[in-house]
Amino acid sequence: MTTRDEGTTFPRSRKTTLGLLLATVFLTVVAFIVGIADNPPGIFLLYAAGLTLVLAFSHRWRNPKAFGLLLLASALGFLVTVVIHNFAEVGADRIAHIPVLSLPLAAISVVSFLLAVIVCPAGILVGMVGGIITAARTEPGPA
Repeated sequence: MTTRDEGTTFPRSRKTTLGLLLATVFLTVVAFIVGIADNPPGIFLLYAAGLTLVLAFSHRWRNPKAFGLLLLASALGFLVTVVIHNFAEVGADRIAHIPVLSLPLAAISVVSFLLAVIVCPAGILVGMVGGIITAARTEPGPA
């Protein structure tokens, strides 16, 4: 097992990652059982699921640059998924008479909406907070 004093990273914790992924699934299921349509407890649970999903992949990072990339990717991902949602929703409405095409477009619309509204803001939050914390903890290099 390595320590911080040796200049290497800690071993990766697969149990923590698995626990966060299981928490994501649990929170998502409970959110949909409670209901997310105009229901603050369900919406809160869904946002918590998005946050745990992002944390499952980023909890081991110790570099502010990684969190900066997460912040940038989440902001750009938000813009891209909003555009995808809008095009898919309009497309599904225009070809509603062709179920083979309209149903997949409707599914794409829903998934991209949830990504834009739940996961991307969680990525932005984790990127900002994680970047600030890791930058504060990082020791400056030799001058």
